[in-house]
Parts: sequence; structure tokens; C-alpha cells
Amino acid sequence: MSRKKTNWGAMSSLYQFAIIIITNILVSGGIGYLLYRFAGMAKIWISFFLLFGAFSGIYNGIKYLLKEAERYDRNKNHDDKDSGDNGASGDG
Repeated sequence: MSRKKTNWGAMSSLYQFAIIIITNILVSGGIGYLLYRFAGMAKIWISFFLLFGAFSGIYNGIKYLLKEAERYDRNKNHDDKDSGDNGASGDG
């Protein structure tokens, strides 16, 4: 009976990607709301800042995923080099 291993690193990266997008949208939407509420600007600014938050969140999320992919490749290449060495000391 074989159980599938869960790649927790990939799950963590996906969770972090979602958090980056959501926080960008919330912060930008909050700024838009504050401008509407206290500066007396039109409601269109809330929509503008929500869209700006979505775009910046996606951009920052993709940058994060690319950085994680690079780190994963670097670690994988390092592990592949280590696995070529069988650990024998050469002493007969």
C-alpha cells in the first residue's frame, strides 16, 4: 500500500502566492476607500485602486513564484551533484 507524498514546499508557495495577491488587493482597496471617504474623491478611485491592487498583486506573486522556482532548481541541481558521490572514502 503506497501513499502519495505531499510536496509541502509547493503547497506553501501556492499559499504564499494567494496571500500576496489578496493583501495587495486589500491594501490598495483600503487606500481607495480612504481617499473616497476622507478626501472626498469620487467612488471611481476605489475601483481604480482595486484594479491596481489586483495587477500589482499578480505581478508580485509571479515574481515570488519565479524566485521560488529558481531556488528549487538551484537546490535540485545541488542535490543531483551530491547524489553522484556515493559517500565511499576510497579506503580499501
